[in-house]
Amino acid sequence: MVHILTSSAAVLAFQAAPGVDWLTVFTQNLTNLTTQNGGALTSFGLTELSFISLMVLVNMVITWSTDTMTFGFHREPLRIGDLVQFLLRLICCLLAENYWSNPLPGASFGFNHLFSYIAQVLSQSIDQNSLTNLEALLKTLGDGTAAPAITAPLELLAYILIELMLGVVTMVVFLVNVSGFILYGVAALFGPVFIPLYMTKNFRGKFLHFVDVLVSFAMIRAVASAFIYVWAGFLQAFVLQTFQSDYSMKMWLANLIPCIALFGAFVINMLYIPSLTQIIFGGHAGAAEKVDAALAKVAALVALA
Repeated sequence: MVHILTSSAAVLAFQAAPGVDWLTVFTQNLTNLTTQNGGALTSFGLTELSFISLMVLVNMVITWSTDTMTFGFHREPLRIGDLVQFLLRLICCLLAENYWSNPLPGASFGFNHLFSYIAQVLSQSIDQNSLTNLEALLKTLGDGTAAPAITAPLELLAYILIELMLGVVTMVVFLVNVSGFILYGVAALFGPVFIPLYMTKNFRGKFLHFVDVLVSFAMIRAVASAFIYVWAGFLQAFVLQTFQSDYSMKMWLANLIPCIALFGAFVINMLYIPSLTQIIFGGHAGAAEKVDAALAKVAALVALA
């Protein structure tokens, strides 16, 4: 039982540890991943682009030569529009490869962080303090609830349930936000591999699909900010009106069922963020829902172990 209490307290401390912003730590690590390894993949992407461009150009020449074969003495002129289109696509691919991990002119980020930057702007436009306020609220509830005596088994059981509930809520908030960063960072790492596919007619759809996936992964953060903005204000008002800064076990026992229902609804809503992102923006953001659900189950089992 003491181990359960320790695990629950550790869960809350993991997210709300003073002086440690874990989302920033994950973001910095992912940035290092994409920047430090971007050069190697860019080199591979340029080699791939050279090969694909050569094949497209050879196919274009063969098509020109065979399409203009006639039995007459008047040769048809070459279609210069095909060559211009080829050169424009090649220029676009070269620029995308060069500025994928390198900063764009006049900006501090490359194409690999473009959609992430847009999601960041959207999140800040909604409310950049919602996540901090929600974390502070959960920490206040955890710290303000004193552990009852062992001689009161009912209150002790309720205390364990409360700490586990707050721990699961904290972990789900952390996992949803971090999963968006991780999925986007890992997907953006392979951008130089997909850029050359834009040159070909048959594989151009794969490049567009890759861009669609990047957009959906990036927007998980924006949709999560909208959810947290709504729920943070609602939870703060509920806690303030219900407890009125009195987090004693008597107040918890009197409002335990409404609190469990409310926090349970919050967790369910947070786990549906990837699916909602996929519905709004398309792509495969819904894959993150399975990851978050699996990690949440693992975290709950660890807390109970």
